Amino acid sequence: MGPPLDRRATLRRFAAPALVCSAILLTGYLRTAEGTRHPSPWGYRLWSFGALAYSDILALHEDRGARRHPLPYIEDKVEYPVLLGLAMWLPSVIAPERAGYFALSFALLAACALFTLWFIAALPGTEPWVWAASPALLVYGALNWDLFGILPLVLGLWLWAGGRQRLAVAALSVAVWTKFFPVLVLGVILLISLRGPLRRTLELAGIFLGISLLLNLPFALWGWPRWTWFFEYNAIREIEPSLYLLFGADPRASVVRANVISALAVVGAALALAVIELRTRRLEALPAACALVCVFLIANKVYSPQYWLWVVALVALAALPGWLASAVSVLSLTDYAISFARLHLQADRVWAQAAWFDHAVFWPMVAIRYAALCACAVWAFAHSVRKREVPTA
Repeated sequence: MGPPLDRRATLRRFAAPALVCSAILLTGYLRTAEGTRHPSPWGYRLWSFGALAYSDILALHEDRGARRHPLPYIEDKVEYPVLLGLAMWLPSVIAPERAGYFALSFALLAACALFTLWFIAALPGTEPWVWAASPALLVYGALNWDLFGILPLVLGLWLWAGGRQRLAVAALSVAVWTKFFPVLVLGVILLISLRGPLRRTLELAGIFLGISLLLNLPFALWGWPRWTWFFEYNAIREIEPSLYLLFGADPRASVVRANVISALAVVGAALALAVIELRTRRLEALPAACALVCVFLIANKVYSPQYWLWVVALVALAALPGWLASAVSVLSLTDYAISFARLHLQADRVWAQAAWFDHAVFWPMVAIRYAALCACAVWAFAHSVRKREVPTA
């Protein structure tokens, strides 16, 4: 990564994409906010699946106790890391009603999307338009809270490029305890930091450990059985539509095997990057991070639809070629429509149509999804080593 651009140069790269990004986000809010009119959780789900406008923000608002929203990890088990649990809870304190809760949550998420765009624009060699104009923001921006994790991830990379390594690790630590798998990007950064004194790498690792304790220890001590649920749930969570089910795995009986395969694949990819860095000292942080996260998404037993937001952000940062970035954008939208059309058929219990849809549409889309992720991972791995500079005469 080269050093960040100055404010004026960043603004030139940011201004036009920001207008398009804002329009997409506004449209995303308007198409999803209609769900606030449905009083019952199941009635909302039936409507949202058919309208292709589902949002966890609305669905889980009811599931978590609506206006009361018990304190996460103390009064309630939450299947997310601590910062995301708090981000889900805090808007309910300020705006407990359904419409207000959704509006406030979406406003915060939209701000995260625009700040993410700013930091992408501030890094030379990135592609701000890939993020700003992606239909993934339209359909996934309000689907879940992932934008809360994407912003500190991109901020951390921007800080690292500017030489502010301690702050960069602090920002990446926030990303980790918002969505957890940004720990892979943090690992890439710590690996690259080994080019300097070992003491500096240990200091950066100590910052991550210190922030992790600061964020988690109060909840671990005060609400131990509930705080551990994030780790327990992800260990026992059934396999969802992924490569494992595509190849015939049992969604329950194969959970342990899938966990092991996923761990081995990610560790193997991480070791490959470590060997490259230790041999060449020229590992490029952005493509390496893109490659490693894509491997995780390929090997993981769960692929939630909103993970496309992470793919789009990494594709923009790593500046993958236009044809691949365009394919990711188109597939993110197609995957959304097909996934929720399937849920709509299942909710309506039209089993004959649902079976045909699975065979003819849904599982082919799953295969195409993973082909695209593999293409992103291969390209990023192939471009993860900086070319040697040839001295001029």
